Amino acid sequence: MRIGNSKILIFSVPVLIFGFILLYLVLWNAYYSLFNWSQLSPVPKFAGLGVYAGLLGSQLFQTALERTLMWALGLVLVGNAMGLALAALLYFVRNSRLRTVYLSIFVYPLAVPMAAVGLISVWLFNVKMGVNVWLAALHLPTPLWLASPQTAFPTLFLVTVWVFSGLSALFYLAAYSNVDQSIIESARVDGASAFTIFRRLLLPSAKSASIVSTALLFLFALRLFALPYVSTGLNPYTETIVVNLYFYYISTFFSSSAAVSTVVVVIAMIVIIPYAMYGLKRWISQ
Repeated sequence: MRIGNSKILIFSVPVLIFGFILLYLVLWNAYYSLFNWSQLSPVPKFAGLGVYAGLLGSQLFQTALERTLMWALGLVLVGNAMGLALAALLYFVRNSRLRTVYLSIFVYPLAVPMAAVGLISVWLFNVKMGVNVWLAALHLPTPLWLASPQTAFPTLFLVTVWVFSGLSALFYLAAYSNVDQSIIESARVDGASAFTIFRRLLLPSAKSASIVSTALLFLFALRLFALPYVSTGLNPYTETIVVNLYFYYISTFFSSSAAVSTVVVVIAMIVIIPYAMYGLKRWISQ
């Protein structure tokens, strides 16, 4: 049944309204990033790209940006790999109820606020309690985890993999479930192993799921704030670009804060929009 143009217009109104509000706020933020505005300069004065030049010359901003991009790239690679593996394990669980239970366990971390995840991480990786107690009992090395500049970032990265790999697995499991079951059963009758079925039949169907999973994992990594801030505070060894934004804001360097947030939006647009268009083109061509 065809939907009339009037109904399409009615359903489009909320999207247009919220889209306009979002665009207005983004442009408003970009506008004030061109001014010198802080507690030292309470009256905004036009500075052009001087604020951005100052950011690019800031070692703190450079490090936060590099760490965020490393975090995003690592989460995309490891998160997708974990998602593929977990989804394959779940797919071969014959009992549907048991599969649902396992999937709920993997996806559950997404239901926990990142601030709570950060607090749990503080307890779990405390140098005198948590996992170190068990490691010491087994006579294994007891790392400093969040207390060391060398291990703080890798520790938080592992936490993000634990949180978001379940989301990736959910998308891949949905893609695997779309494979014709008669083909799977025929392969089993012919004596194909589970690994062969995964490699030859399931893995090719995961391309569409990888597009969505990669885009979401990148965005989640780009906007990380609560986890590093609650776990380690304003720590230069775990500071992301959003934490850096917050640092400028509480330091009353409002124009610098606006400039950092504009950089975040631009990075998201540069990466996600072409990637989404590529994914949409692939879906239409299928």
